[in-house]
Amino acid sequence: MENMTIVTGHKNPDTDSICCALTYTYVKQQLGVPAVACRAGKVSKETQYVLDAFKMEAPKLIEEVEPGQKLILVDHNEESQAVDGLADADLKEVIDHHRLGGLKTAAPLYMRVEPLGCCSTIIAKLAKENGIALPPQYAGLLFSAISSDTLFFKSPTTTETDRKIGLELAEIAGIKDPKAYALDMLQHGSAINSSTPDEICHGDMKEFDFPQGKVTVAQVNVMDGEKAKEKWPALKAALEKMVASGESDTSLLMVTDIMTEVTELLWAGKNGDVLEKAFGNPEADGHFHMPGVLSRKKQIVPPLTDAFRK
Repeated sequence: MENMTIVTGHKNPDTDSICCALTYTYVKQQLGVPAVACRAGKVSKETQYVLDAFKMEAPKLIEEVEPGQKLILVDHNEESQAVDGLADADLKEVIDHHRLGGLKTAAPLYMRVEPLGCCSTIIAKLAKENGIALPPQYAGLLFSAISSDTLFFKSPTTTETDRKIGLELAEIAGIKDPKAYALDMLQHGSAINSSTPDEICHGDMKEFDFPQGKVTVAQVNVMDGEKAKEKWPALKAALEKMVASGESDTSLLMVTDIMTEVTELLWAGKNGDVLEKAFGNPEADGHFHMPGVLSRKKQIVPPLTDAFRK
């Protein structure tokens, strides 16, 4: 894609990653930058629901970028989560709301990282700062992403900025009942009954590199945590398969009941002692029962990182 700037989110893209790529590409194009939205993985059922709702096409799938390719990363900044070829690409910008993950670049770049519940909130701010009025379909994408990342403002990552901008976007998008739309979207996005255990453990998954090895943390949202327990044996087997194949040293899956606001953390592999340092004593079957835990970014990754570094 010579002379084009690729805007892409992370591998195993979630709704925020896809909606940020599409909308920030629109913003850059309005500013005169030849840009194209891309994705580094399969579109989830939740994201497809959003794209269909606003009559938008998914970004182009890419698995690797060529050396020297102009690139903008949205919703991530860690090389392990980025499209292959990042190290030799011409990285122009990073727009994100996660922790910094040690990214090294050969040249200066524009970097915008804010402690917000959703990267799409930052994209909305950038559009406004540049005097760009978002069309309804792009406002709808961003509202959907904010609702997904914050579980319609229930997640502890939610800020007042996310809430204010999210509801403004819903109005622009013509969404008459934002809560009803958000819950319907989340219901459609629950992969627990429509995906294989392997797909669930890889669908919304982030990779983290620690001295003790590679750790993957996936998450699946459910509406009925008790019913989801029927799937646990198959999900645990899928996690064990990931470890046995060498894909990871420790694999975690957050089964998050968004109605009761409880996460059941399933896992496989080594480093059980580190997990206990991070999350306390496990249940009799080895999993971690975590009331009030909804956010991987704020409630899982920080204590996990601290425990691995000690």
